[in-house]
Amino acid sequence: MKKLVKGLILGLLVVVLQLSIQAQTTTGRLSGVVSGPDGVLPGASVTATDDSTKKETTVVTDGEGSFLFPQLEFGTYTVKVTAQGFKTYVGQEVKIDVGRDYKLEPKLEVGDVSATVTVTAGADIITSTTSQISNTVSPQQILSLPLVTRNPLELTRLQSGTQSNQFQNTTINGVRTSFTNITRDGINIQDSFIRTNATDFAPGRPSVDDTAEFTVITSNQEADQGYGSAQIRLQIRLGPDAGWSSRSGPDRRHSARQASS
Repeated sequence: MKKLVKGLILGLLVVVLQLSIQAQTTTGRLSGVVSGPDGVLPGASVTATDDSTKKETTVVTDGEGSFLFPQLEFGTYTVKVTAQGFKTYVGQEVKIDVGRDYKLEPKLEVGDVSATVTVTAGADIITSTTSQISNTVSPQQILSLPLVTRNPLELTRLQSGTQSNQFQNTTINGVRTSFTNITRDGINIQDSFIRTNATDFAPGRPSVDDTAEFTVITSNQEADQGYGSAQIRLQIRLGPDAGWSSRSGPDRRHSARQASS
């Protein structure tokens, strides 16, 4: 009896571990070093505010002036940096993409903390914190580019290293389509057994109506990306136009189920 109970517990642990591996993260990272005229600034306060939800996350720089936000939901952020004896730094439109790192290097000016220096940061074009090769298809591209089938996966062909013609399905870097891992909000949406056209079709049927943006990772993905030599990470569209009002509310989960059915 004891052996049976131990076996059941072990089997349950294996299932939980597999589920946790399959559900990859749906966030991005923000890091950097805060400095002043004389070098790095330890003890500076760094606050990242989500422009969509107004959620604030605050960290303090370490002894080397470094800061890290390991998990930020995708979207645009306003980053405010304050330190005694320096003007307040405000970085606007800091674009966080899922599965990608953003490097921000605020340089503070000497002055009253009530004074503000505002900088428009925008998207991070070159990622220096990781070796993975990736690109994010923006909401503007998804809504503006012509798509006959309204399937955002067709935009995968715009990325470097992808090939597609009338004789074969879309491949990334020449590898088999079954080696492409497609997720929506971190959950795999492919058929686990039939993946001959995995890069072009997913049973979850993503469309331009329920997809906010997606990141294509063609090589050197991080360990948390899960199975596959290439990754396509779709993110569900957020906001009142999509039928839900928050990232974690019940309406979002209901809409996600409808999109997958």
